[in-house]
Amino acid sequence: MRVLHLAWFTPPTRPKPAPPFFGQERALKALESAFRQKGHGYLVGPSGLGKRKRLLAYLRDRAFPKEELVYLPLGEEAFPLTLPQGEGRALVEGVEALFAEFTPALFGEKGFLYAKSLLEARYEKEAEALLRALAEEAQGHGFTLKEGEGGLTLTGQGPLPPELSAKLEETILAYVDLRQKAQAQVAALRRGFAERFLLPKAEELKGRFPQAGPYLDWLLENLLRAAALEEAVEPERLLPRLLVEGGERVVHEPNPTPERLFGHLEYEMREGALTTHLGLLRPGALHRAMGGVLLLEAHRVLELGSYPLLKRALATGEVEPLTPRPEVKGPRIKPAPLEAQVFLVGPPEVIAFLEEDEEFLELFPFRVEFAPEIPYTEENVAYLGGFLEGEGVHLTPEGLAALADEARRMAGHQERLDARLYRLLDLAKEAEAHGKPLDRAAVAQAVRSREERYGLEEELYLQDLREGVVALEVKGERVGEVNGLVVVEGPVPTGRPVRITAQAGPGREGILSIDREVGLGGQVFHKAVLTLAGYLRGTYAQIGALSATVSLVFEQSYGGIEGDSAGLAELLAVLSALSGLPLRQDLAVTGAIDQTGRVLAVGRVAEKVEGFFRVCQALELTGTQGVVLPRANLPHLTLRAEVVAAVEKGVFHLYAVEGVDEALELLFGRKAYWVHERVRETLAHFQSLENGEEKG
Repeated sequence: MRVLHLAWFTPPTRPKPAPPFFGQERALKALESAFRQKGHGYLVGPSGLGKRKRLLAYLRDRAFPKEELVYLPLGEEAFPLTLPQGEGRALVEGVEALFAEFTPALFGEKGFLYAKSLLEARYEKEAEALLRALAEEAQGHGFTLKEGEGGLTLTGQGPLPPELSAKLEETILAYVDLRQKAQAQVAALRRGFAERFLLPKAEELKGRFPQAGPYLDWLLENLLRAAALEEAVEPERLLPRLLVEGGERVVHEPNPTPERLFGHLEYEMREGALTTHLGLLRPGALHRAMGGVLLLEAHRVLELGSYPLLKRALATGEVEPLTPRPEVKGPRIKPAPLEAQVFLVGPPEVIAFLEEDEEFLELFPFRVEFAPEIPYTEENVAYLGGFLEGEGVHLTPEGLAALADEARRMAGHQERLDARLYRLLDLAKEAEAHGKPLDRAAVAQAVRSREERYGLEEELYLQDLREGVVALEVKGERVGEVNGLVVVEGPVPTGRPVRITAQAGPGREGILSIDREVGLGGQVFHKAVLTLAGYLRGTYAQIGALSATVSLVFEQSYGGIEGDSAGLAELLAVLSALSGLPLRQDLAVTGAIDQTGRVLAVGRVAEKVEGFFRVCQALELTGTQGVVLPRANLPHLTLRAEVVAAVEKGVFHLYAVEGVDEALELLFGRKAYWVHERVRETLAHFQSLENGEEKG
């Protein structure tokens, strides 16, 4: 069937604001299920779809509880406490206010000083009585009592009488005991005085924060003990650490090292020793996303060694900060509850690796899969424009239509748009350099510029064609030769014709692919050759076993060949070689075949058509040239305007076929049954030669 009408271009369309998940309803449905069930999940799809940015945009207006996380010291340990928004800050400020009461001025008040002076005076009086009694007794024995830095001593003539020595020892013990009692009474006085000021405030805090009761009791006891013993307090050892307060609860951590993911406790050198305290505790992304969502790049989690730790955290429901080496003195940090939903983002190859782990599927039950393509509808085109405008691109309806055409070309289908929005955004920003607001001409110029940047190899190839370095004909007829079509992969995939030749003779080897024999053919290519052999056996079964050897080769092809899209072209070359009938060289052929002779769709058909069109332009357009392609590929003909115009003017032609016989009649210019009959005659002749029935 000759294809006459190829117009497929997008009409001018006005942009309209786009929802984050336009065209990705499947992904949105899975995501909503994850949030309803508060489960962890992963976003999967090719790069450029904007998976992460779409999720962040979707979550932008979503409300999350903003609980606060406080770490409270308690002896050698520190434990976490989760409080409602604002309560964590209130607890810390309350504790700091309690500390503010504990100052030297607390013991400078008149009431305390008067009570202390009375207590000290009473004990001083008793001490003086003890010393006076000892001095009087010592004087009776001719000795004098002296009090110095070394304590109480007796000096005089001669040895110290035993009874006086015993009296001295007894007095010293009583004096020391009296001093200790005085110190204890003063300590009790200081403690009681501090308690009268601090206890009501501590009790008030306990009433407001009953969950912090054990910590507040421990804190009060430390303060009262310091007051009694006149010791300095160490705030960093006693004060709580407000680890998470307010802030955004949708967190994207681009560098998920274990430290940045789980938090860590830093340390410092103090007086020759490594020490740490709660003030040096740093929150991780799992802490900062508490009550909200944490978004991580899957490949980075794997690369940075955080994956096993993340699995353990999700399995236990706890976030344990990383602690320093054992010799660092400081509190042991208890893990905090994990209250964030975690989503991993990655391309299919990374996610496929993770899905091999059963634990991964248990911990991340929600697969949020993005389609690489979305339906081409007027609404989706308008949403595409809204997305681009949201990214700062100013465009006209014609400019949006041109970009939509490029999205359809990227998808390789007239009824689909490539969903890699950020690749299209890159093109739009480049086009803005040629016209702002962006219009159709600016987009066309950007596309040309991009193709030129990557077009050196194609330019050299066309030059070799003109000079005859590459042997290729686009007019006339030849036996056993056909122009197939391949695609050269690269940043801009390019279609290109390739000369396929076949030679046939008697033998038992069947179809012999030279490219496969030398290791240039891949598995799918090999499958296509075997399928071709299957077609020959089925079509010419009445001849019996095929007594022929047919060699096939892609001429002047020196790289690896993969795919089955040359199956139809190879079959035509084989049938020409067997029948001795020539094939048209002004037609290039693409299409796979099955063993029954059905022509099957292939990939990148638009690039292949355009590639042959460029070659015909370079070698001179004759008006008869064109491409034979599978009928199933008609929706994939997203051709450039110049090719569409050439087809509609009749200077270049496209033929869509469903079966091998249609292609035979186009390429041989004869009825298919006549070609088959010639092939049967040749095969019968080869069989006779092989059986020795004829002499050749």
